[in-house]
Amino acid sequence: MTVLEKDPAVVPAIGPAVVDMGAGSGPAWLDSWLALHRSEVVSWRRALHAAPELGRAEHRTTAMIGHLLTAAGLEPRTLPGGTGLVCDVGRGKRCVALRADIDALPLHESTGLPFASTVPNVMHACGHDAHTAMLLGAGLALVSAPTLPGRVRLIFQPAEEVQPGGAIDMVADGAMDGVDRIFALH
Repeated sequence: MTVLEKDPAVVPAIGPAVVDMGAGSGPAWLDSWLALHRSEVVSWRRALHAAPELGRAEHRTTAMIGHLLTAAGLEPRTLPGGTGLVCDVGRGKRCVALRADIDALPLHESTGLPFASTVPNVMHACGHDAHTAMLLGAGLALVSAPTLPGRVRLIFQPAEEVQPGGAIDMVADGAMDGVDRIFALH
């Protein structure tokens, strides 16, 4: 089993492969990684979408992310509350952070998609499943980069949709310590 193969108990495969229309537009190491793993990234997103978790209850999501990062040789650190995690890729003093939120909303999904939410009255209606899969893919792709000019900190934030928000937990746990710049989606 390769480091990025899924453990079906943690990361179930859902749906067919999706073609990447942007293939061939990045550095060779990135194009190679995407060619090998793009369907996994889509599968992660669909698995997250099918099993959404509300703020501060993202235990399965956190476990899935941690499992995949650890399998790639990284050392993720879960927040003290048990949800959300931080993981550095690379070495050096300079640090750029990439952040994604991992929680879902208390809404009923009626899309009928094959990967629709299986959790009653909880769904990823805000794209956090996609944000999480993209950040996970970016982090695992960066592991294959020939060199990095410093560290990239992956921040998987819990409880973005509730107050007080999970950003407070992340900062209190030191997620921003030593970060020079941060980029996020929403």
